[in-house]
Amino acid sequence: MNRCRNGLKRAAVTLACMGILGCGTATTSPSQVAYIVGGPAASFVSISAALQAAPPGEVVEVHGGPHAERIVIDKPGIKLRGVAAILDGWSVDGGRGIGIHVNGVPEVEISGFVVRNFERGIVVQNAMGVVVRQNEVHSNNSKTANSAPPLAPGVDLFEGVVLLGAGGSQVFENILRNNGHDGLMIAGGSRNNVIRNNRILNNGAQTVPGQFG
Repeated sequence: MNRCRNGLKRAAVTLACMGILGCGTATTSPSQVAYIVGGPAASFVSISAALQAAPPGEVVEVHGGPHAERIVIDKPGIKLRGVAAILDGWSVDGGRGIGIHVNGVPEVEISGFVVRNFERGIVVQNAMGVVVRQNEVHSNNSKTANSAPPLAPGVDLFEGVVLLGAGGSQVFENILRNNGHDGLMIAGGSRNNVIRNNRILNNGAQTVPGQFG
């Protein structure tokens, strides 16, 4: 009986360390992932190349950075997981565009990233069941004017996280700060989404400072 109890304790510790029991940030060990960018176990030189090679439902693990890319996820079920990963827009067309764009595919997960210096950090568009968790999205600003006109989403792009026509998705435990307009914008018929435990602060410098968290 004692051996059985000890076995159960060891199993519980193992599950906790793997993140299955919700202990800390869930990451997958490199030995379990075939699609790795950055770090000594890297199998791809860019995030875009790894996403192109990965089939639907796979984990793409990104280490370190800064990575100078704009990312489009157009395969269902992709888990894009960062390990101290930085995605930086300054070297990508002067920081224009979207850092990570989930475009029309369900059950995607984005976690563990710093996304900075784009015009929009993370956009979930026409997608269901997407999870955006434990990211820091900051300093995403309009590059079209020194002071973008207020309340003009879709004309000037200057948000942290955007849900546009998104449903049944979750945005939690993120830090959304110092973006030009909204830290988080929900629009375009988005519905049944869960927003919880985010820190949203010091956004709106290009419109009304402090009004948008």
